[in-house]
Amino acid sequence: MAIIDQPKKKKYATLNDVAKLAETSIATVSYILNDSNKRYVSSELKERVIQAAKELNYMKSAVASSLKGKERGILSVLIPQFDNPFFTRIVVVIEEVARSRGYFVSISTTVDDMEREREIIKKMIEQRVDGLIISPTIQGTENTDHLRSLGIPYVILERPLVGVDQYDFVGCDNWSCGYTAAKHLIDHGHTEIGFIGWDTFINVQERKLGFLAAMKEHGIEVKPEWIQLGGLGAESGYRFMPHLLDSKVTAVVFGHHALAEGGVQLLRERGIGIPEDLSVVIIGTPNWTQLNAPKFTCIDQSERLIGETAAEVLLNNVLEENISKPWQTLKIACEILPGESVKKLN
Repeated sequence: MAIIDQPKKKKYATLNDVAKLAETSIATVSYILNDSNKRYVSSELKERVIQAAKELNYMKSAVASSLKGKERGILSVLIPQFDNPFFTRIVVVIEEVARSRGYFVSISTTVDDMEREREIIKKMIEQRVDGLIISPTIQGTENTDHLRSLGIPYVILERPLVGVDQYDFVGCDNWSCGYTAAKHLIDHGHTEIGFIGWDTFINVQERKLGFLAAMKEHGIEVKPEWIQLGGLGAESGYRFMPHLLDSKVTAVVFGHHALAEGGVQLLRERGIGIPEDLSVVIIGTPNWTQLNAPKFTCIDQSERLIGETAAEVLLNNVLEENISKPWQTLKIACEILPGESVKKLN
């Protein structure tokens, strides 16, 4: 990883900053930026103030003026889904760490809506939060541009930004998840292994690459029909499962727990025994995988460590004002959580 110095954290521009640059009074700046028309202001002065505000990246504050330029003790977390246990577990830990350090956490969900993400980030900037942890949408790079221009500390969670090199990232090692799942099955004697995954632009696709790497490493040729990719959700897993059954695989890796939910449902409806007739490994650890009989073999994505790491990186950025440091890309290792869903063939 390249070591790149982080620029000094900037303070939010205040009315006073704009007034100094425009060479006028704070009252005049406030009057102009609030579009008041109660008194005459020359067009030249108005233009000067507007240009100064743009140059300083000034944004209207929603907090008391006495708090401007000071830390408020508030962090913001943006995640794509509240109903995904992977993200909710991470958020719980982030809040624990933040509270232990005297910070309040504002939690929002973008539901993977690009416009909603943009609006939430804008609102958090207006509220003068001290820093943000964001699992971005497809438009995350553009939506975080203003954070970079203002020097507001932020950490990207799980989904990397496209086209940006200088930022802190914390997430699961998705490639390792796919590799570990496949290798566990191979170690148990399986050579005909299917993979059901989410066809997406984000780095979840690395799970498929890890799966393929493990197969290649052990000299196993993967047939095209063994790989089933599509939308995310139980219905997709349900729809893909018959294709793998027709291909006569002895085991399947579910690249996402949401897909596993549908796939397992179909297996039970057809009376296919796990692991007697088909072995199963699931990437992710939703509660239902451990409440069923048999308990499923899963890939633990280490949500607690991801949450702790993301919170600590952000808090260090917030507190280490004027200290240069390298950007960090931290991929947290996964581990196999053995269950009863894998049959030993060797």
